[in-house]
Amino acid sequence: MNVVTITRDFGAGGYEVAERLAQALGWELLDRELLHRAAAVEHLPDAELERLDEKAISLADRFRLHSPHQRYLHGLREAALQAAARGNVVLVGRGTGHLLTDVPNVLHLRLVAPKEWRAGRMMAKEGWTREHALARCTEEDRIRERFTRYFFGEAPFQAASYHLTFNTERVPLDDVVSSVVALIRNNWPAPATAPPSARRVLTLARELGAGENSFPIVLGERLNLQVCDRDVLEQEAIRLGVPASELEKIDEQPAGIFQRFRPGSLYQRYFEALGQIMNELAARGDVLLVGRGGSRFLRDHPHAFHVRLVAPLSVRVRRVMEHRWMREGPARKLIAESDEQRSRFYESYFGASWADPLEYHVTVNSGLLGPSAVDLTAFAAGQHWIRSSERPA
Repeated sequence: MNVVTITRDFGAGGYEVAERLAQALGWELLDRELLHRAAAVEHLPDAELERLDEKAISLADRFRLHSPHQRYLHGLREAALQAAARGNVVLVGRGTGHLLTDVPNVLHLRLVAPKEWRAGRMMAKEGWTREHALARCTEEDRIRERFTRYFFGEAPFQAASYHLTFNTERVPLDDVVSSVVALIRNNWPAPATAPPSARRVLTLARELGAGENSFPIVLGERLNLQVCDRDVLEQEAIRLGVPASELEKIDEQPAGIFQRFRPGSLYQRYFEALGQIMNELAARGDVLLVGRGGSRFLRDHPHAFHVRLVAPLSVRVRRVMEHRWMREGPARKLIAESDEQRSRFYESYFGASWADPLEYHVTVNSGLLGPSAVDLTAFAAGQHWIRSSERPA
């Protein structure tokens, strides 16, 4: 890959990451310069495109025969394509991640962070008051969302549209840069070894078909971690005194309010035992916990690194068909049911969204990255454990 596009939340560190990436790789950085090139393509004054830059289209412009936004977007696409053809370039925002979706050798990176954290960061950077910083983040989010949704639909809001999505509240910008540089160069320097006190923990949430059983096994071997998947279920069955076959019926299944909170119900006992086992395994360390809300149970664990594995739907369907010997129709139905089940499990037990990238340190697209998904995850986790071991207890 010789092109990187960066889609970013306002205040999440997009420009800083782009600048450091370009410097580390010796590449060109195009941010506002891309506007000037787009203006040249459309033979428009720079000021005209500045007025439209990443702004939502007005109602009046929507009904104009030759909308200025259409010229803006066409100019951006042509400028982005020209830059991509030259290669060795980092492109920031302006829909470039979606304008170049089908262009080969392009790495699509997304940076997100909670609004409160972004506001705090902008307060420190710009000297703003908290009220002003929050208001600015809210307004910029609204404008960018309207712009993006109008021109590109829902795809930009799906994790499967990007190779990587980093939560920069949890992953320092320098670690984002070093991870992407290692990926681009396919050169994975071994990070310094974390001390035994680090108690390494990795939680892995995954879409059906995004990795099947091979990904956690290979990752566990790479990092020398014990992989716990069905083992957790079996431990729960023993602790609760019920057959594993009975527990499997509710494993990662959503629960109604009555089932969840009725004293002594199997659902309540399941949830409590699951949390206890997760925390006990994490306390021992050197463990990879697959699914079952590990990222929520261990949300504040200082050494836990939370990963979600995704893939484009077409890749997931193909993998499910191959691994489960299914036709396309049943495979698509199984994927939809699995996504719904896991989403409702997170919502009913944790009040959280399973698909929200803010729940994780990094969201990794195994369908776009292929075998490098394991390399990237192992490298990023190693960086996290080194940093977490250096923090004061």
